[in-house]
Amino acid sequence: MHDLTRVQRDLQESLSLDKHPVALLIGAGCPLSVRVNDAAGANIPLIPDVRGLTVRIANNLSADASFKNIVEQFREDGIVDPTIEDMLSRVRLLARVVGKGEARGLSRESLDALEVNLCREVAAIVKAELPSADTAYHRLVDWAGAIDRSTPLQVFTTNYDLLVEQALEDRQIPFFDGFIGVREPFFDLRAIEDDPVPSRWLRLWKMHGSINWKCSSEGRVTRCFPVPDGSDGMLIHPSELKYDQSRRMPYLAMIDRLRSFLRRPSAFLVTTGYSFADDHLNEVLIQGVRSNPTSAAYALLYNNLETEISANKIAGKIPLNFTLVARDCGVVRGVKAEWLSDQDQEVSATQKTSELGDFGLFTHFLRSLVPARRINEP
Repeated sequence: MHDLTRVQRDLQESLSLDKHPVALLIGAGCPLSVRVNDAAGANIPLIPDVRGLTVRIANNLSADASFKNIVEQFREDGIVDPTIEDMLSRVRLLARVVGKGEARGLSRESLDALEVNLCREVAAIVKAELPSADTAYHRLVDWAGAIDRSTPLQVFTTNYDLLVEQALEDRQIPFFDGFIGVREPFFDLRAIEDDPVPSRWLRLWKMHGSINWKCSSEGRVTRCFPVPDGSDGMLIHPSELKYDQSRRMPYLAMIDRLRSFLRRPSAFLVTTGYSFADDHLNEVLIQGVRSNPTSAAYALLYNNLETEISANKIAGKIPLNFTLVARDCGVVRGVKAEWLSDQDQEVSATQKTSELGDFGLFTHFLRSLVPARRINEP
């Protein structure tokens, strides 16, 4: 049995550090904690997860012949329940090899048009804004801005949305995301590598790109406002797109930021809302923590470990300094066991469940780490 109280105490101590490197990795499960009412009055997530996003886009494009072709391709290939990221990757890969002919029944023109339609649908759903000034994202940045750090806090995210940016701007917390400029901010690799920004500025690294990034035909990457409608080179990085020569530079820079962070002495990383469905990112995380014995990582999972299929698959591969915290159990120092309320009193102890994987509750935990007077101080 593992002591959940001790895990929470270790998290509390490590996340309160002001001199050691601390980072969060935010995944697609996080926006699910923000709830809104739809037109029919039903209470739904502000932004669905990847599966939910796929269902909505599939419904919207059900009459599109090219989209139906792509869906049929996955069926023929024996791939069950492909996500919108799988589909977008397939479209872009086919467009790279189609030439002047056809690839699996699709011409270059139809592939380009389908990419535009897919990106447009993604943008329409993902560009949702936070409905109030007291959401889980605001609690996150309240904690981020309330601790004076000698080493800057770093936030990595696999999400395309702008929710972290909105919360940071609402709370007037400065951050750097790799772009420089005002009229048409441009991606500046040297500024990222030289790290010249003050330590009080949060670093925001969008691992899979963003709905407000675009890539020109010349390979110039810029950040846009307002958000593009999806028809103008929207730069998001699902799966194989990271190998696309014309678009991979920001992706590689973001991955390098994560590798660099994990190499730092006493680096401490917490993942939340991340399902471990990205094999390439998993490799970076596991190898980074394994190669640095002074580092530590905690993965906070929403469901029971058996239900978290991708995380459960890697549970036996993680190093001893990588802890999985699922609802029903944990993998602590390589040992999988259920949570116990008090290991010193095993006879009377009762089984506990962890709610740390709920992003909404986790951000309440974060905000509890700082005195109320420090929140929103100028």
